[in-house]
Amino acid sequence: MQVYSRLIDPNNKEQIRSRQRLLESVGIRLDPLIDWSLALYSEDQMLATGSCFRYTLRSIAVAREHQGEGLMAQLITALEKEATRRSIDRLMLVSQPKDRQLFSAVGFTKVAETRRGVALMENSAQLFTDFLKKLEAELCLLPTDETGTAQRAAIVMNANPFTKGHRYLVESALQECDQLLLLVLSDDPAKGFSFEQRFEMVRRGCADLPQVLVAASGPYAVSTASFPSYFYPPSEVDEKSQLLNDEAELDAAIFARIADYLGISKRFVGSEPSSAITNFYNQVLNRELLAHGLELRIIERLTQDEKAVSASSVREFLKNKNYAAAEKLVSPTTWDFLMHLRADDTAPDPES
Repeated sequence: MQVYSRLIDPNNKEQIRSRQRLLESVGIRLDPLIDWSLALYSEDQMLATGSCFRYTLRSIAVAREHQGEGLMAQLITALEKEATRRSIDRLMLVSQPKDRQLFSAVGFTKVAETRRGVALMENSAQLFTDFLKKLEAELCLLPTDETGTAQRAAIVMNANPFTKGHRYLVESALQECDQLLLLVLSDDPAKGFSFEQRFEMVRRGCADLPQVLVAASGPYAVSTASFPSYFYPPSEVDEKSQLLNDEAELDAAIFARIADYLGISKRFVGSEPSSAITNFYNQVLNRELLAHGLELRIIERLTQDEKAVSASSVREFLKNKNYAAAEKLVSPTTWDFLMHLRADDTAPDPES
């Protein structure tokens, strides 16, 4: 059988229908987050298909009548070649328990798994290990107490942008630890500031705190691989949704691996009065980290004028050019950086 791969044209109705029929025949949903898709064909018959969003493979399937013919390996190879052509340097996927062995056989390594057996896998056995080793080396450079044994904690933040509330969370955490790992989300949100801009705001905002290590989260903490619903939340959050629970539990499991390697005992988050998806995530995080012997500390949000300080409020003020109101909610270092972006005409539309 002569097999070849072809990108699926999103405007080709027949290709779209063929993909949908194939996915439905094996009980796999078409993921709503897709940048591109391809398929394997023999003559004009679609045999297998897979899609990609950013660096995450999704909706991967081989037609039932052709399973066991080695097509999964051919499909993954084709997806990897296309990813390389698009300058994507890694690929990840979320595997259900029944599919773990199948993806392991085509070169994917488990990063972490939930108690239900849902796993995040990566087409490298080294990248996650390198990520952990780099963080450990950098944490070892931070000051410690007289005993030389540091109590470590962590915060994972989007900081879109970095506000007085974020600074308050950092200062609260430092009251309970000697060294603080602050991971800034590497994946860009749908609205607001880029990773580079957010990271720089956090770096400047914590530059006077020698006990804090500001580092990129990579795809290993609240990413579009582990928890895409954080970036693209549903209109209503169903706390009983298996999909949402799998995502939040998987993200918690990855953090537990990070914490175990680095000797982190606590994670700090801010209370969430307005975002349903973040509030749900905090609840799952509390439950799952406890199961791993870790403590989640939820710090009440900093308030100003009887309102919680939030990054979304800052973006709204910036959008409406209410700069005086925005300046009140951010640290001086953030405001200086925002004014620098504005002067250079590189500031994004906060709601674009």
